[in-house]
Amino acid sequence: MAVMEPFPIKALKPRHAVLSGEPGCISINILMRPFLWIEEIVDTSLRLDDIELPSLDLADLAGKAFAFPINPEDGYIDGSIYIAGVHHPVDVTALSFPRDGNGGLTVVVEGTYVFEYEGLADLPDTPFTFSTSISSAVV
Repeated sequence: MAVMEPFPIKALKPRHAVLSGEPGCISINILMRPFLWIEEIVDTSLRLDDIELPSLDLADLAGKAFAFPINPEDGYIDGSIYIAGVHHPVDVTALSFPRDGNGGLTVVVEGTYVFEYEGLADLPDTPFTFSTSISSAVV
């Protein structure tokens, strides 16, 4: 019997985020860096939907931080990441929007990958915090 290679949780690294939607119902798609796992390239993104933010204008979000409850409490962010043929829930509890050193904006995301819900090679739910650059799909 073949032993499944453990999921490389440290390989989940963001490369860029894109903000879209409309105020009060915003989505953020966070593209992750592709990586190799079990002889396949994993090219995925962390999808966050139904986010109650006041604006799509990045200048309006600069320097601000927002806290969110987890599912199923009202106001939670509907989050997931697609890995190994399954959408795994992601509970995001905080978003902040600091400026980067070049005058742009980053998004800092705090939450938990809920791997136990669908089962991913016995990987436990895993808390995370990361930051990445962000742009708006609205021109």
